[in-house]
Amino acid sequence: MNLFNYIRDNGIKHTLSVVYKYKIDVLLKKLALVITRNKKISDVIVIEGHNDFDSNGGAFYDYLIKNGYNKKYKIVWLLKNKKPANLPKNVTGYYLNKPSFMKNYYLCTAKYILTCNDATGSVREGQKSIYLTHGPVSLKSVKGKCNIPSNIDYILMPSNYMEPILRDMYELKDTPKTVITGYPSHDLLYGDSRELEKIISDKFKKVILWMPTFRKSKFFKRNDSILDQKLGIPVIEDMESYNELNNILQKENALLIIKIHPMQDMKTVKIYNKSNIIILTGESVRDLNIDNYRLMKDVDALISDYSSAAYDFLHCDKPIGYTMDDLKEYKLGLITDDPDSLIGGPKIYNKNDFFNFIKSVLNNKDDYKDKRHRIFDKVFKYHDGNSSERLAEFLEINNK
Repeated sequence: MNLFNYIRDNGIKHTLSVVYKYKIDVLLKKLALVITRNKKISDVIVIEGHNDFDSNGGAFYDYLIKNGYNKKYKIVWLLKNKKPANLPKNVTGYYLNKPSFMKNYYLCTAKYILTCNDATGSVREGQKSIYLTHGPVSLKSVKGKCNIPSNIDYILMPSNYMEPILRDMYELKDTPKTVITGYPSHDLLYGDSRELEKIISDKFKKVILWMPTFRKSKFFKRNDSILDQKLGIPVIEDMESYNELNNILQKENALLIIKIHPMQDMKTVKIYNKSNIIILTGESVRDLNIDNYRLMKDVDALISDYSSAAYDFLHCDKPIGYTMDDLKEYKLGLITDDPDSLIGGPKIYNKNDFFNFIKSVLNNKDDYKDKRHRIFDKVFKYHDGNSSERLAEFLEINNK
Protein backbone atom coordinates (compact mmCIF):
# COMPACT_ATOMS: atom_id res chain seq x y z
CA MET A 1 0.00 0.00 0.00
CA ASN A 2 1.16 3.54 -0.77
CA LEU A 3 2.57 5.17 2.38
CA PHE A 4 0.74 8.44 1.79
CA ASN A 5 -2.58 6.61 1.44
CA TYR A 6 -1.85 4.67 4.65
CA ILE A 7 -1.13 7.92 6.52
CA ARG A 8 -4.30 9.48 5.12
CA ASP A 9 -6.45 6.51 6.18
CA ASN A 10 -4.87 5.86 9.59
CA GLY A 11 -3.26 9.08 10.73
CA ILE A 12 0.34 10.05 11.31
CA LYS A 13 0.41 8.92 14.96
CA HIS A 14 -0.73 5.38 14.13
CA THR A 15 1.61 5.20 11.13
CA LEU A 16 4.63 6.23 13.21
CA SER A 17 3.70 3.63 15.84
CA VAL A 18 3.52 0.88 13.20
CA VAL A 19 6.83 1.94 11.63
CA TYR A 20 8.47 2.11 15.06
CA LYS A 21 7.30 -1.39 16.02
CA TYR A 22 8.27 -2.75 12.61
CA LYS A 23 11.79 -1.33 12.83
CA ILE A 24 12.28 -2.75 16.33
CA ASP A 25 11.07 -6.14 15.13
CA VAL A 26 13.48 -6.02 12.16
CA LEU A 27 16.36 -5.31 14.55
CA LEU A 28 15.29 -8.17 16.82
CA LYS A 29 15.14 -10.51 13.83
CA LYS A 30 18.67 -9.52 12.80
CA LEU A 31 19.85 -10.12 16.36
CA ALA A 32 18.14 -13.52 16.44
CA LEU A 33 19.79 -14.46 13.14
CA VAL A 34 23.23 -13.59 14.50
CA ILE A 35 22.69 -15.52 17.72
CA THR A 36 21.28 -18.60 15.98
CA ARG A 37 23.49 -18.77 12.88
CA ASN A 38 25.50 -21.70 14.28
CA LYS A 39 22.54 -23.30 16.04
CA LYS A 40 20.88 -26.32 14.44
CA ILE A 41 17.36 -26.15 13.11
CA SER A 42 15.14 -27.59 15.85
CA ASP A 43 11.87 -29.54 16.09
CA VAL A 44 9.70 -26.45 16.13
CA ILE A 45 6.58 -25.82 14.03
CA VAL A 46 5.54 -22.18 13.62
CA ILE A 47 1.91 -21.67 12.56
CA GLU A 48 -0.12 -18.59 11.60
CA GLY A 49 -3.87 -18.67 10.86
CA HIS A 50 -6.33 -16.24 9.37
CA ASN A 51 -7.68 -15.30 12.79
CA ASP A 52 -5.73 -17.60 15.17
CA PHE A 53 -6.38 -21.34 15.48
CA ASP A 54 -8.58 -21.30 12.37
CA SER A 55 -8.30 -21.79 8.62
CA ASN A 56 -5.82 -24.33 7.25
CA GLY A 57 -3.27 -23.59 9.96
CA GLY A 58 -5.83 -24.23 12.68
CA ALA A 59 -7.08 -27.45 11.11
CA PHE A 60 -3.53 -28.74 10.69
CA TYR A 61 -2.76 -27.75 14.29
CA ASP A 62 -5.81 -29.73 15.48
CA TYR A 63 -4.50 -32.74 13.55
CA LEU A 64 -1.07 -32.40 15.17
CA ILE A 65 -2.51 -32.14 18.69
CA LYS A 66 -4.98 -35.00 18.16
CA ASN A 67 -2.19 -37.28 17.04
CA GLY A 68 0.31 -36.29 19.72
CA TYR A 69 2.85 -34.47 17.54
CA ASN A 70 3.32 -31.87 20.28
CA LYS A 71 5.13 -34.51 22.33
CA LYS A 72 8.02 -34.28 19.86
CA TYR A 73 7.57 -30.81 18.35
CA LYS A 74 7.22 -27.44 20.01
CA ILE A 75 4.37 -25.57 18.31
CA VAL A 76 4.56 -21.77 18.19
CA TRP A 77 1.57 -19.68 17.10
CA LEU A 78 1.95 -16.23 15.53
CA LEU A 79 -1.06 -14.56 17.16
CA LYS A 80 -3.28 -11.63 16.25
CA ASN A 81 -5.56 -11.88 19.29
CA LYS A 82 -5.07 -12.53 22.98
CA LYS A 83 -3.12 -15.67 23.79
CA PRO A 84 -5.43 -18.42 25.14
CA ALA A 85 -4.90 -19.29 28.80
CA ASN A 86 -4.85 -23.09 28.57
CA LEU A 87 -2.79 -24.17 25.59
CA PRO A 88 -1.74 -27.84 25.31
CA LYS A 89 1.66 -29.03 26.41
CA ASN A 90 4.56 -27.75 24.32
CA VAL A 91 2.40 -25.08 22.61
CA THR A 92 2.93 -21.33 22.98
CA GLY A 93 2.26 -18.14 21.07
CA TYR A 94 3.67 -14.67 20.35
CA TYR A 95 2.03 -11.66 18.74
CA LEU A 96 2.66 -11.54 15.02
CA ASN A 97 2.64 -7.75 14.77
CA LYS A 98 4.50 -6.82 17.94
CA PRO A 99 8.26 -6.78 18.50
CA SER A 100 9.45 -9.99 20.18
CA PHE A 101 12.89 -11.53 20.39
CA MET A 102 11.50 -15.00 21.19
CA LYS A 103 9.13 -14.87 18.22
CA ASN A 104 12.07 -14.13 15.95
CA TYR A 105 14.23 -16.71 17.71
CA TYR A 106 11.73 -19.43 16.85
CA LEU A 107 11.35 -18.14 13.28
CA CYS A 108 15.12 -18.48 12.93
CA THR A 109 15.35 -21.98 14.42
CA ALA A 110 12.05 -23.66 13.48
CA LYS A 111 12.12 -26.58 11.09
CA TYR A 112 8.68 -25.67 9.70
CA ILE A 113 6.87 -22.37 9.10
CA LEU A 114 3.23 -22.67 8.02
CA THR A 115 1.15 -19.56 7.32
CA CYS A 116 -2.37 -18.83 6.04
CA ASN A 117 -2.70 -15.06 5.76
CA ASP A 118 0.56 -13.23 6.50
CA ALA A 119 2.88 -15.35 4.40
CA THR A 120 6.25 -15.82 6.10
CA GLY A 121 9.15 -17.50 4.37
CA SER A 122 12.24 -19.39 5.44
CA VAL A 123 15.09 -17.35 6.88
CA ARG A 124 17.73 -20.10 7.04
CA GLU A 125 18.78 -23.16 5.09
CA GLY A 126 17.15 -26.36 6.26
CA GLN A 127 13.79 -24.77 7.02
CA LYS A 128 10.58 -25.58 5.15
CA SER A 129 8.05 -22.78 4.77
CA ILE A 130 4.68 -23.26 3.16
CA TYR A 131 1.83 -20.88 2.41
CA LEU A 132 -1.35 -22.82 3.13
CA THR A 133 -3.71 -19.99 2.04
CA HIS A 134 -6.90 -19.17 3.95
CA GLY A 135 -9.22 -19.50 0.97
CA PRO A 136 -8.06 -22.16 -1.48
CA VAL A 137 -10.11 -21.07 -4.50
CA SER A 138 -12.35 -18.09 -5.07
CA LEU A 139 -14.10 -16.70 -8.11
CA LYS A 140 -12.89 -13.19 -7.32
CA SER A 141 -9.49 -12.11 -8.54
CA VAL A 142 -6.82 -11.61 -5.88
CA LYS A 143 -4.21 -10.33 -8.30
CA GLY A 144 -2.22 -7.58 -6.67
CA LYS A 145 -3.82 -8.30 -3.27
CA CYS A 146 -1.56 -11.16 -2.14
CA ASN A 147 2.10 -10.75 -1.35
CA ILE A 148 3.93 -14.09 -1.51
CA PRO A 149 7.57 -13.54 -0.41
CA SER A 150 10.28 -15.04 -2.57
CA ASN A 151 11.61 -17.02 0.41
CA ILE A 152 8.40 -19.07 0.70
CA ASP A 153 9.36 -22.62 -0.29
CA TYR A 154 5.93 -24.05 -1.15
CA ILE A 155 2.36 -23.03 -1.75
CA LEU A 156 -0.66 -25.32 -1.63
CA MET A 157 -2.65 -25.79 -4.83
CA PRO A 158 -6.03 -27.53 -5.20
CA SER A 159 -5.50 -29.33 -8.53
CA ASN A 160 -3.50 -29.38 -11.74
CA TYR A 161 -6.40 -27.62 -13.47
CA MET A 162 -6.36 -24.68 -11.04
CA GLU A 163 -2.57 -24.35 -10.71
CA PRO A 164 -1.88 -22.09 -13.75
CA ILE A 165 -4.88 -19.91 -12.87
CA LEU A 166 -3.76 -19.45 -9.28
CA ARG A 167 -0.09 -18.98 -10.16
CA ASP A 168 -1.24 -16.07 -12.30
CA MET A 169 -3.42 -14.72 -9.47
CA TYR A 170 -0.54 -14.91 -6.99
CA GLU A 171 1.84 -13.54 -9.65
CA LEU A 172 4.25 -16.42 -9.09
CA LYS A 173 7.20 -17.08 -11.38
CA ASP A 174 9.63 -19.91 -10.67
CA THR A 175 9.18 -19.89 -6.91
CA PRO A 176 7.65 -21.05 -4.67
CA LYS A 177 7.14 -24.65 -5.63
CA THR A 178 3.59 -25.87 -5.66
CA VAL A 179 2.25 -28.94 -3.91
CA ILE A 180 -1.15 -30.64 -4.08
CA THR A 181 -2.06 -32.40 -0.84
CA GLY A 182 -5.57 -31.09 -0.29
CA TYR A 183 -6.36 -28.43 2.31
CA PRO A 184 -6.42 -29.26 6.04
CA SER A 185 -9.53 -27.15 6.62
CA HIS A 186 -11.48 -29.40 4.27
CA ASP A 187 -10.83 -32.37 6.54
CA LEU A 188 -13.43 -30.84 8.86
CA LEU A 189 -16.07 -31.21 6.15
CA TYR A 190 -15.69 -35.00 6.30
CA GLY A 191 -15.85 -35.42 10.07
CA ASP A 192 -18.59 -35.31 12.67
CA SER A 193 -19.96 -31.90 13.61
CA ARG A 194 -22.44 -30.41 16.04
CA GLU A 195 -21.61 -26.78 15.37
CA LEU A 196 -25.24 -25.72 14.93
CA GLU A 197 -25.88 -26.55 18.57
CA LYS A 198 -23.67 -23.60 19.51
CA ILE A 199 -26.11 -21.30 17.71
CA ILE A 200 -29.60 -22.80 18.03
CA SER A 201 -31.49 -25.28 20.17
CA ASP A 202 -34.66 -25.44 18.04
CA LYS A 203 -35.14 -27.86 15.15
CA PHE A 204 -35.76 -26.53 11.66
CA LYS A 205 -36.88 -28.16 8.43
CA LYS A 206 -33.88 -26.64 6.64
CA VAL A 207 -30.94 -24.46 7.67
CA ILE A 208 -29.32 -22.31 4.99
CA LEU A 209 -26.01 -20.51 5.48
CA TRP A 210 -25.30 -17.21 3.73
CA MET A 211 -21.66 -16.13 3.65
CA PRO A 212 -21.24 -12.95 1.58
CA THR A 213 -17.68 -11.84 0.97
CA PHE A 214 -16.85 -8.35 2.23
CA ARG A 215 -17.32 -5.37 -0.02
CA LYS A 216 -16.46 -2.45 2.24
CA SER A 217 -13.60 -3.35 4.56
CA LYS A 218 -13.15 -1.99 8.06
CA PHE A 219 -9.44 -1.69 7.23
CA PHE A 220 -7.76 0.97 5.07
CA LYS A 221 -11.14 2.29 3.79
CA ARG A 222 -11.07 -0.41 1.12
CA ASN A 223 -14.25 -0.81 -0.91
CA ASP A 224 -14.34 -3.58 -3.53
CA SER A 225 -17.74 -2.69 -5.00
CA ILE A 226 -19.10 0.62 -6.21
CA LEU A 227 -22.69 -0.63 -5.82
CA ASP A 228 -24.33 0.85 -2.73
CA GLN A 229 -25.69 -1.96 -0.55
CA LYS A 230 -28.28 -0.21 1.59
CA LEU A 231 -28.42 -2.94 4.26
CA GLY A 232 -24.78 -3.96 3.99
CA ILE A 233 -25.57 -7.27 2.24
CA PRO A 234 -26.09 -8.21 -1.41
CA VAL A 235 -29.50 -8.44 -3.16
CA ILE A 236 -31.77 -7.58 -0.21
CA GLU A 237 -32.12 -3.83 -0.58
CA ASP A 238 -34.69 -2.75 2.01
CA MET A 239 -36.30 -3.82 5.27
CA GLU A 240 -39.53 -4.70 3.51
CA SER A 241 -37.69 -7.35 1.48
CA TYR A 242 -35.82 -8.48 4.59
CA ASN A 243 -39.09 -8.98 6.44
CA GLU A 244 -40.55 -10.77 3.43
CA LEU A 245 -37.59 -13.14 3.48
CA ASN A 246 -38.13 -13.87 7.16
CA ASN A 247 -41.83 -14.56 6.53
CA ILE A 248 -40.97 -17.13 3.83
CA LEU A 249 -38.58 -18.87 6.21
CA GLN A 250 -41.02 -18.71 9.12
CA LYS A 251 -43.85 -20.22 7.09
CA GLU A 252 -41.66 -23.22 6.18
CA ASN A 253 -39.95 -23.55 9.58
CA ALA A 254 -36.56 -22.84 7.98
CA LEU A 255 -33.59 -20.85 9.29
CA LEU A 256 -31.20 -18.56 7.47
CA ILE A 257 -27.84 -17.87 9.13
CA ILE A 258 -26.11 -14.80 7.71
CA LYS A 259 -22.42 -14.86 8.58
CA ILE A 260 -20.95 -11.40 8.03
CA HIS A 261 -17.36 -11.47 6.76
CA PRO A 262 -14.93 -10.49 9.57
CA MET A 263 -13.39 -7.81 7.34
CA GLN A 264 -16.73 -6.16 6.55
CA ASP A 265 -17.21 -2.66 7.97
CA MET A 266 -20.01 -3.31 10.49
CA LYS A 267 -21.15 0.31 10.23
CA THR A 268 -22.61 -0.64 6.84
CA VAL A 269 -24.61 -3.61 8.20
CA LYS A 270 -28.20 -2.60 8.98
CA ILE A 271 -29.80 -6.04 9.43
CA TYR A 272 -30.51 -7.77 12.73
CA ASN A 273 -31.76 -11.05 14.13
CA LYS A 274 -35.36 -12.02 13.41
CA SER A 275 -37.44 -15.07 14.25
CA ASN A 276 -35.94 -17.14 11.40
CA ILE A 277 -32.78 -15.20 10.59
CA ILE A 278 -29.64 -15.20 12.72
CA ILE A 279 -26.75 -12.78 12.14
CA LEU A 280 -23.23 -13.91 12.99
CA THR A 281 -20.46 -11.32 13.20
CA GLY A 282 -16.74 -11.74 13.74
CA GLU A 283 -17.32 -11.00 17.41
CA SER A 284 -20.15 -13.51 17.90
CA VAL A 285 -18.20 -16.17 15.99
CA ARG A 286 -15.31 -15.75 18.46
CA ASP A 287 -17.62 -15.67 21.47
CA LEU A 288 -19.41 -18.87 20.39
CA ASN A 289 -16.17 -20.51 19.16
CA ILE A 290 -17.72 -21.31 15.79
CA ASP A 291 -15.66 -22.92 13.05
CA ASN A 292 -16.72 -22.01 9.50
CA TYR A 293 -16.10 -25.46 8.09
CA ARG A 294 -17.89 -27.37 10.82
CA LEU A 295 -20.81 -24.98 10.40
CA MET A 296 -20.86 -25.68 6.65
CA LYS A 297 -20.97 -29.38 7.43
CA ASP A 298 -24.15 -28.89 9.47
CA VAL A 299 -26.29 -26.84 7.06
CA ASP A 300 -28.46 -27.88 4.11
CA ALA A 301 -27.37 -25.28 1.53
CA LEU A 302 -25.08 -22.31 1.03
CA ILE A 303 -25.54 -18.88 -0.48
CA SER A 304 -22.25 -17.30 -1.49
CA ASP A 305 -20.91 -15.12 -4.29
CA TYR A 306 -17.31 -14.68 -5.48
CA SER A 307 -15.97 -16.08 -2.22
CA SER A 308 -13.87 -19.16 -1.55
CA ALA A 309 -16.72 -20.43 0.67
CA ALA A 310 -18.60 -21.56 -2.45
CA TYR A 311 -15.68 -23.84 -3.39
CA ASP A 312 -15.08 -25.13 0.12
CA PHE A 313 -18.75 -26.11 0.19
CA LEU A 314 -18.37 -28.30 -2.90
CA HIS A 315 -17.02 -30.93 -0.51
CA CYS A 316 -20.45 -31.03 1.18
CA ASP A 317 -22.29 -31.89 -2.05
CA LYS A 318 -25.27 -29.66 -1.27
CA PRO A 319 -26.96 -26.82 -3.22
CA ILE A 320 -25.11 -23.53 -3.67
CA GLY A 321 -26.58 -20.21 -4.83
CA TYR A 322 -24.37 -17.37 -6.07
CA THR A 323 -25.40 -13.72 -5.51
CA MET A 324 -24.02 -11.70 -8.42
CA ASP A 325 -26.06 -8.51 -8.33
CA ASP A 326 -22.93 -6.32 -8.22
CA LEU A 327 -20.85 -8.26 -10.74
CA LYS A 328 -20.53 -5.26 -13.09
CA GLU A 329 -19.63 -2.98 -10.19
CA TYR A 330 -17.23 -5.41 -8.48
CA LYS A 331 -13.78 -3.83 -8.77
CA LEU A 332 -11.57 -6.88 -8.30
CA GLY A 333 -12.90 -8.78 -11.29
CA LEU A 334 -12.92 -12.57 -11.60
CA ILE A 335 -10.24 -15.22 -12.09
CA THR A 336 -11.64 -16.28 -15.47
CA ASP A 337 -13.33 -14.77 -18.51
CA ASP A 338 -15.75 -17.70 -18.42
CA PRO A 339 -17.11 -17.64 -14.83
CA ASP A 340 -20.02 -19.90 -15.74
CA SER A 341 -17.54 -22.79 -16.08
CA LEU A 342 -16.81 -22.47 -12.35
CA ILE A 343 -20.30 -21.73 -11.02
CA GLY A 344 -22.11 -24.80 -9.74
CA GLY A 345 -25.49 -23.31 -8.94
CA PRO A 346 -28.05 -20.64 -9.90
CA LYS A 347 -26.89 -17.05 -10.26
CA ILE A 348 -28.88 -14.69 -8.06
CA TYR A 349 -29.33 -11.13 -9.34
CA ASN A 350 -32.36 -9.89 -7.40
CA LYS A 351 -34.62 -10.71 -4.48
CA ASN A 352 -36.93 -12.91 -6.58
CA ASP A 353 -33.95 -15.05 -7.62
CA PHE A 354 -32.94 -15.17 -3.96
CA PHE A 355 -36.40 -16.25 -2.78
CA ASN A 356 -36.62 -18.84 -5.57
CA PHE A 357 -33.36 -20.42 -4.47
CA ILE A 358 -34.59 -20.55 -0.87
CA LYS A 359 -37.82 -22.23 -2.04
CA SER A 360 -35.92 -24.74 -4.20
CA VAL A 361 -33.89 -25.82 -1.16
CA LEU A 362 -37.05 -26.11 0.92
CA ASN A 363 -38.55 -28.30 -1.81
CA ASN A 364 -35.44 -30.52 -2.00
CA LYS A 365 -34.64 -29.48 -5.57
CA ASP A 366 -31.01 -29.75 -6.69
CA ASP A 367 -30.98 -29.00 -10.42
CA TYR A 368 -27.24 -28.20 -10.51
CA LYS A 369 -26.00 -31.40 -8.89
CA ASP A 370 -24.32 -32.83 -12.00
CA LYS A 371 -22.64 -29.56 -12.95
CA ARG A 372 -21.50 -29.09 -9.37
CA HIS A 373 -19.87 -32.53 -9.45
CA ARG A 374 -18.03 -31.72 -12.69
CA ILE A 375 -16.68 -28.48 -11.23
CA PHE A 376 -15.70 -30.24 -8.01
CA ASP A 377 -13.72 -32.85 -9.95
CA LYS A 378 -11.63 -30.29 -11.83
CA VAL A 379 -11.15 -27.79 -8.99
CA PHE A 380 -10.06 -30.28 -6.30
CA LYS A 381 -7.86 -33.34 -6.77
CA TYR A 382 -8.75 -34.83 -3.39
CA HIS A 383 -12.28 -35.51 -2.16
CA ASP A 384 -11.62 -36.89 1.30
CA GLY A 385 -10.69 -35.92 4.86
CA ASN A 386 -7.02 -36.87 4.74
CA SER A 387 -5.36 -33.61 3.69
CA SER A 388 -3.60 -32.96 7.02
CA GLU A 389 -2.13 -36.44 6.94
CA ARG A 390 -0.84 -35.92 3.39
CA LEU A 391 0.61 -32.53 4.31
CA ALA A 392 2.44 -33.98 7.32
CA GLU A 393 3.86 -36.75 5.11
CA PHE A 394 4.96 -34.26 2.46
CA LEU A 395 6.74 -32.05 5.02
CA GLU A 396 8.21 -35.16 6.69
CA ILE A 397 6.70 -34.27 10.03
CA ASN A 398 6.50 -37.46 12.07
CA ASN A 399 5.71 -38.23 15.68
CA LYS A 400 8.13 -41.13 16.05
